[in-house]
Amino acid sequence: MARDPREHDHDDPPTSTGFTWLQALRVAGPFLLIAGSAWSSPLTTVFTLTLTGDRLLGVAALAALIVVGLRRQAHWTPVHTALAIFVGAQILTTLLNAGTWPQGPKFVAVYVLGFACFALAAECARGADGQRRMASAWIAVAVVVAIVGTVVANLSNVYQRPLWGAGQAQVLFAGTSRRLLLFGPQVTLSEWNLFSSFLVVPFTLSLWLWRRDGGSQRGRVAALAAAVFGLVTGITRATWLSMAALVMLWTWAKRPRPGQLATLGAMAAAALLVQALCLGASPLFERGLERSTVTHRFIINDATIESWETQPLLGHGAGSVNRLSVPTRAGPPMKIWTGNVVLFVLHDSGMLGFATLLALTVVVCRRGWRAMRRDAHAPTPSLVVPLLAAGAALAFAYQFTHALWLMYPYVYLGFLTASTEPEGGDA
Repeated sequence: MARDPREHDHDDPPTSTGFTWLQALRVAGPFLLIAGSAWSSPLTTVFTLTLTGDRLLGVAALAALIVVGLRRQAHWTPVHTALAIFVGAQILTTLLNAGTWPQGPKFVAVYVLGFACFALAAECARGADGQRRMASAWIAVAVVVAIVGTVVANLSNVYQRPLWGAGQAQVLFAGTSRRLLLFGPQVTLSEWNLFSSFLVVPFTLSLWLWRRDGGSQRGRVAALAAAVFGLVTGITRATWLSMAALVMLWTWAKRPRPGQLATLGAMAAAALLVQALCLGASPLFERGLERSTVTHRFIINDATIESWETQPLLGHGAGSVNRLSVPTRAGPPMKIWTGNVVLFVLHDSGMLGFATLLALTVVVCRRGWRAMRRDAHAPTPSLVVPLLAAGAALAFAYQFTHALWLMYPYVYLGFLTASTEPEGGDA
């Protein structure tokens, strides 16, 4: 049986400031976790290792988690067990394939760092204060990322060349001869798809925290507007669809005032208008009807399935998708990257790894369902509903571009796990 979370206050002797070590971690941890996980772009390469901000965060989280564990202050839930089994499956299948894929042990370390970020986030987000700090940190970091991303992407569209923090996503043709380069925001994330999926969580939280009764809402409306502009400028079709689904769910669950719906619609319209003015054409329909990337993904998925079928039970080891390629009409084969999270896991760790991922999903969904039932009778509901909704949106987005090697999905999962925890701890 897990320990009562109230016991944690007595594990550490008080310092001269009256703050325990763990309390200080819980106060500073949310912002450090979110800010660090938002930096997934490469910083430098040491030997064959690519260092990113979020991987350095993972190393720091692992060290902090070891300290927490040695002090016997770590809290364990069924989600911890399920995620540990998933990581263990990645390690096992990678070691078994090390003879044919020797780079696997290097890549599988990312999952260990991800587990550390998850566990530390779950510890930092425990209790109502922890959830409030984690939500505030994610929204605050997202405001900065979204504003910078919106500005640099739109300026890149104006000047038709990539500025820092933006990348070329597509070539558009306005009319018969006018050629336009469409740029998407990256900022400190790896690319515009991941930039957009990172903003899904704060967008959903901002929606649910937007009260019907008015009051001091300017800050929340401004944060929501930043997320809307960022998601629209992010030109990611999966998150555009997710935004629409999340707004419909919010409308059904929260019954917003007509003024709130009008304000939200005005935000999206303004973001689309600014984007169209900067580019000289609206990319909305071009992105929606563009088929080349869809066809390219089918080719990638077919190549991944064909490779997986040669070793379906154990896969080929972590990161083995890096060696996949497809033939071209002229020239050498083209390297590919599998964005579909299901095929990615199947290829790297086979049916064994996929089964553990499915088990993790079932455990999270069961805890979420139980937490929602408790929330129905609680005087102060938790953030479990918007976090589960954001998780469903991420699961959809990850069928096209996943973030399994980034740290922010693990921080999100820790946040969700803490929000589903019953009062008094898990039995």
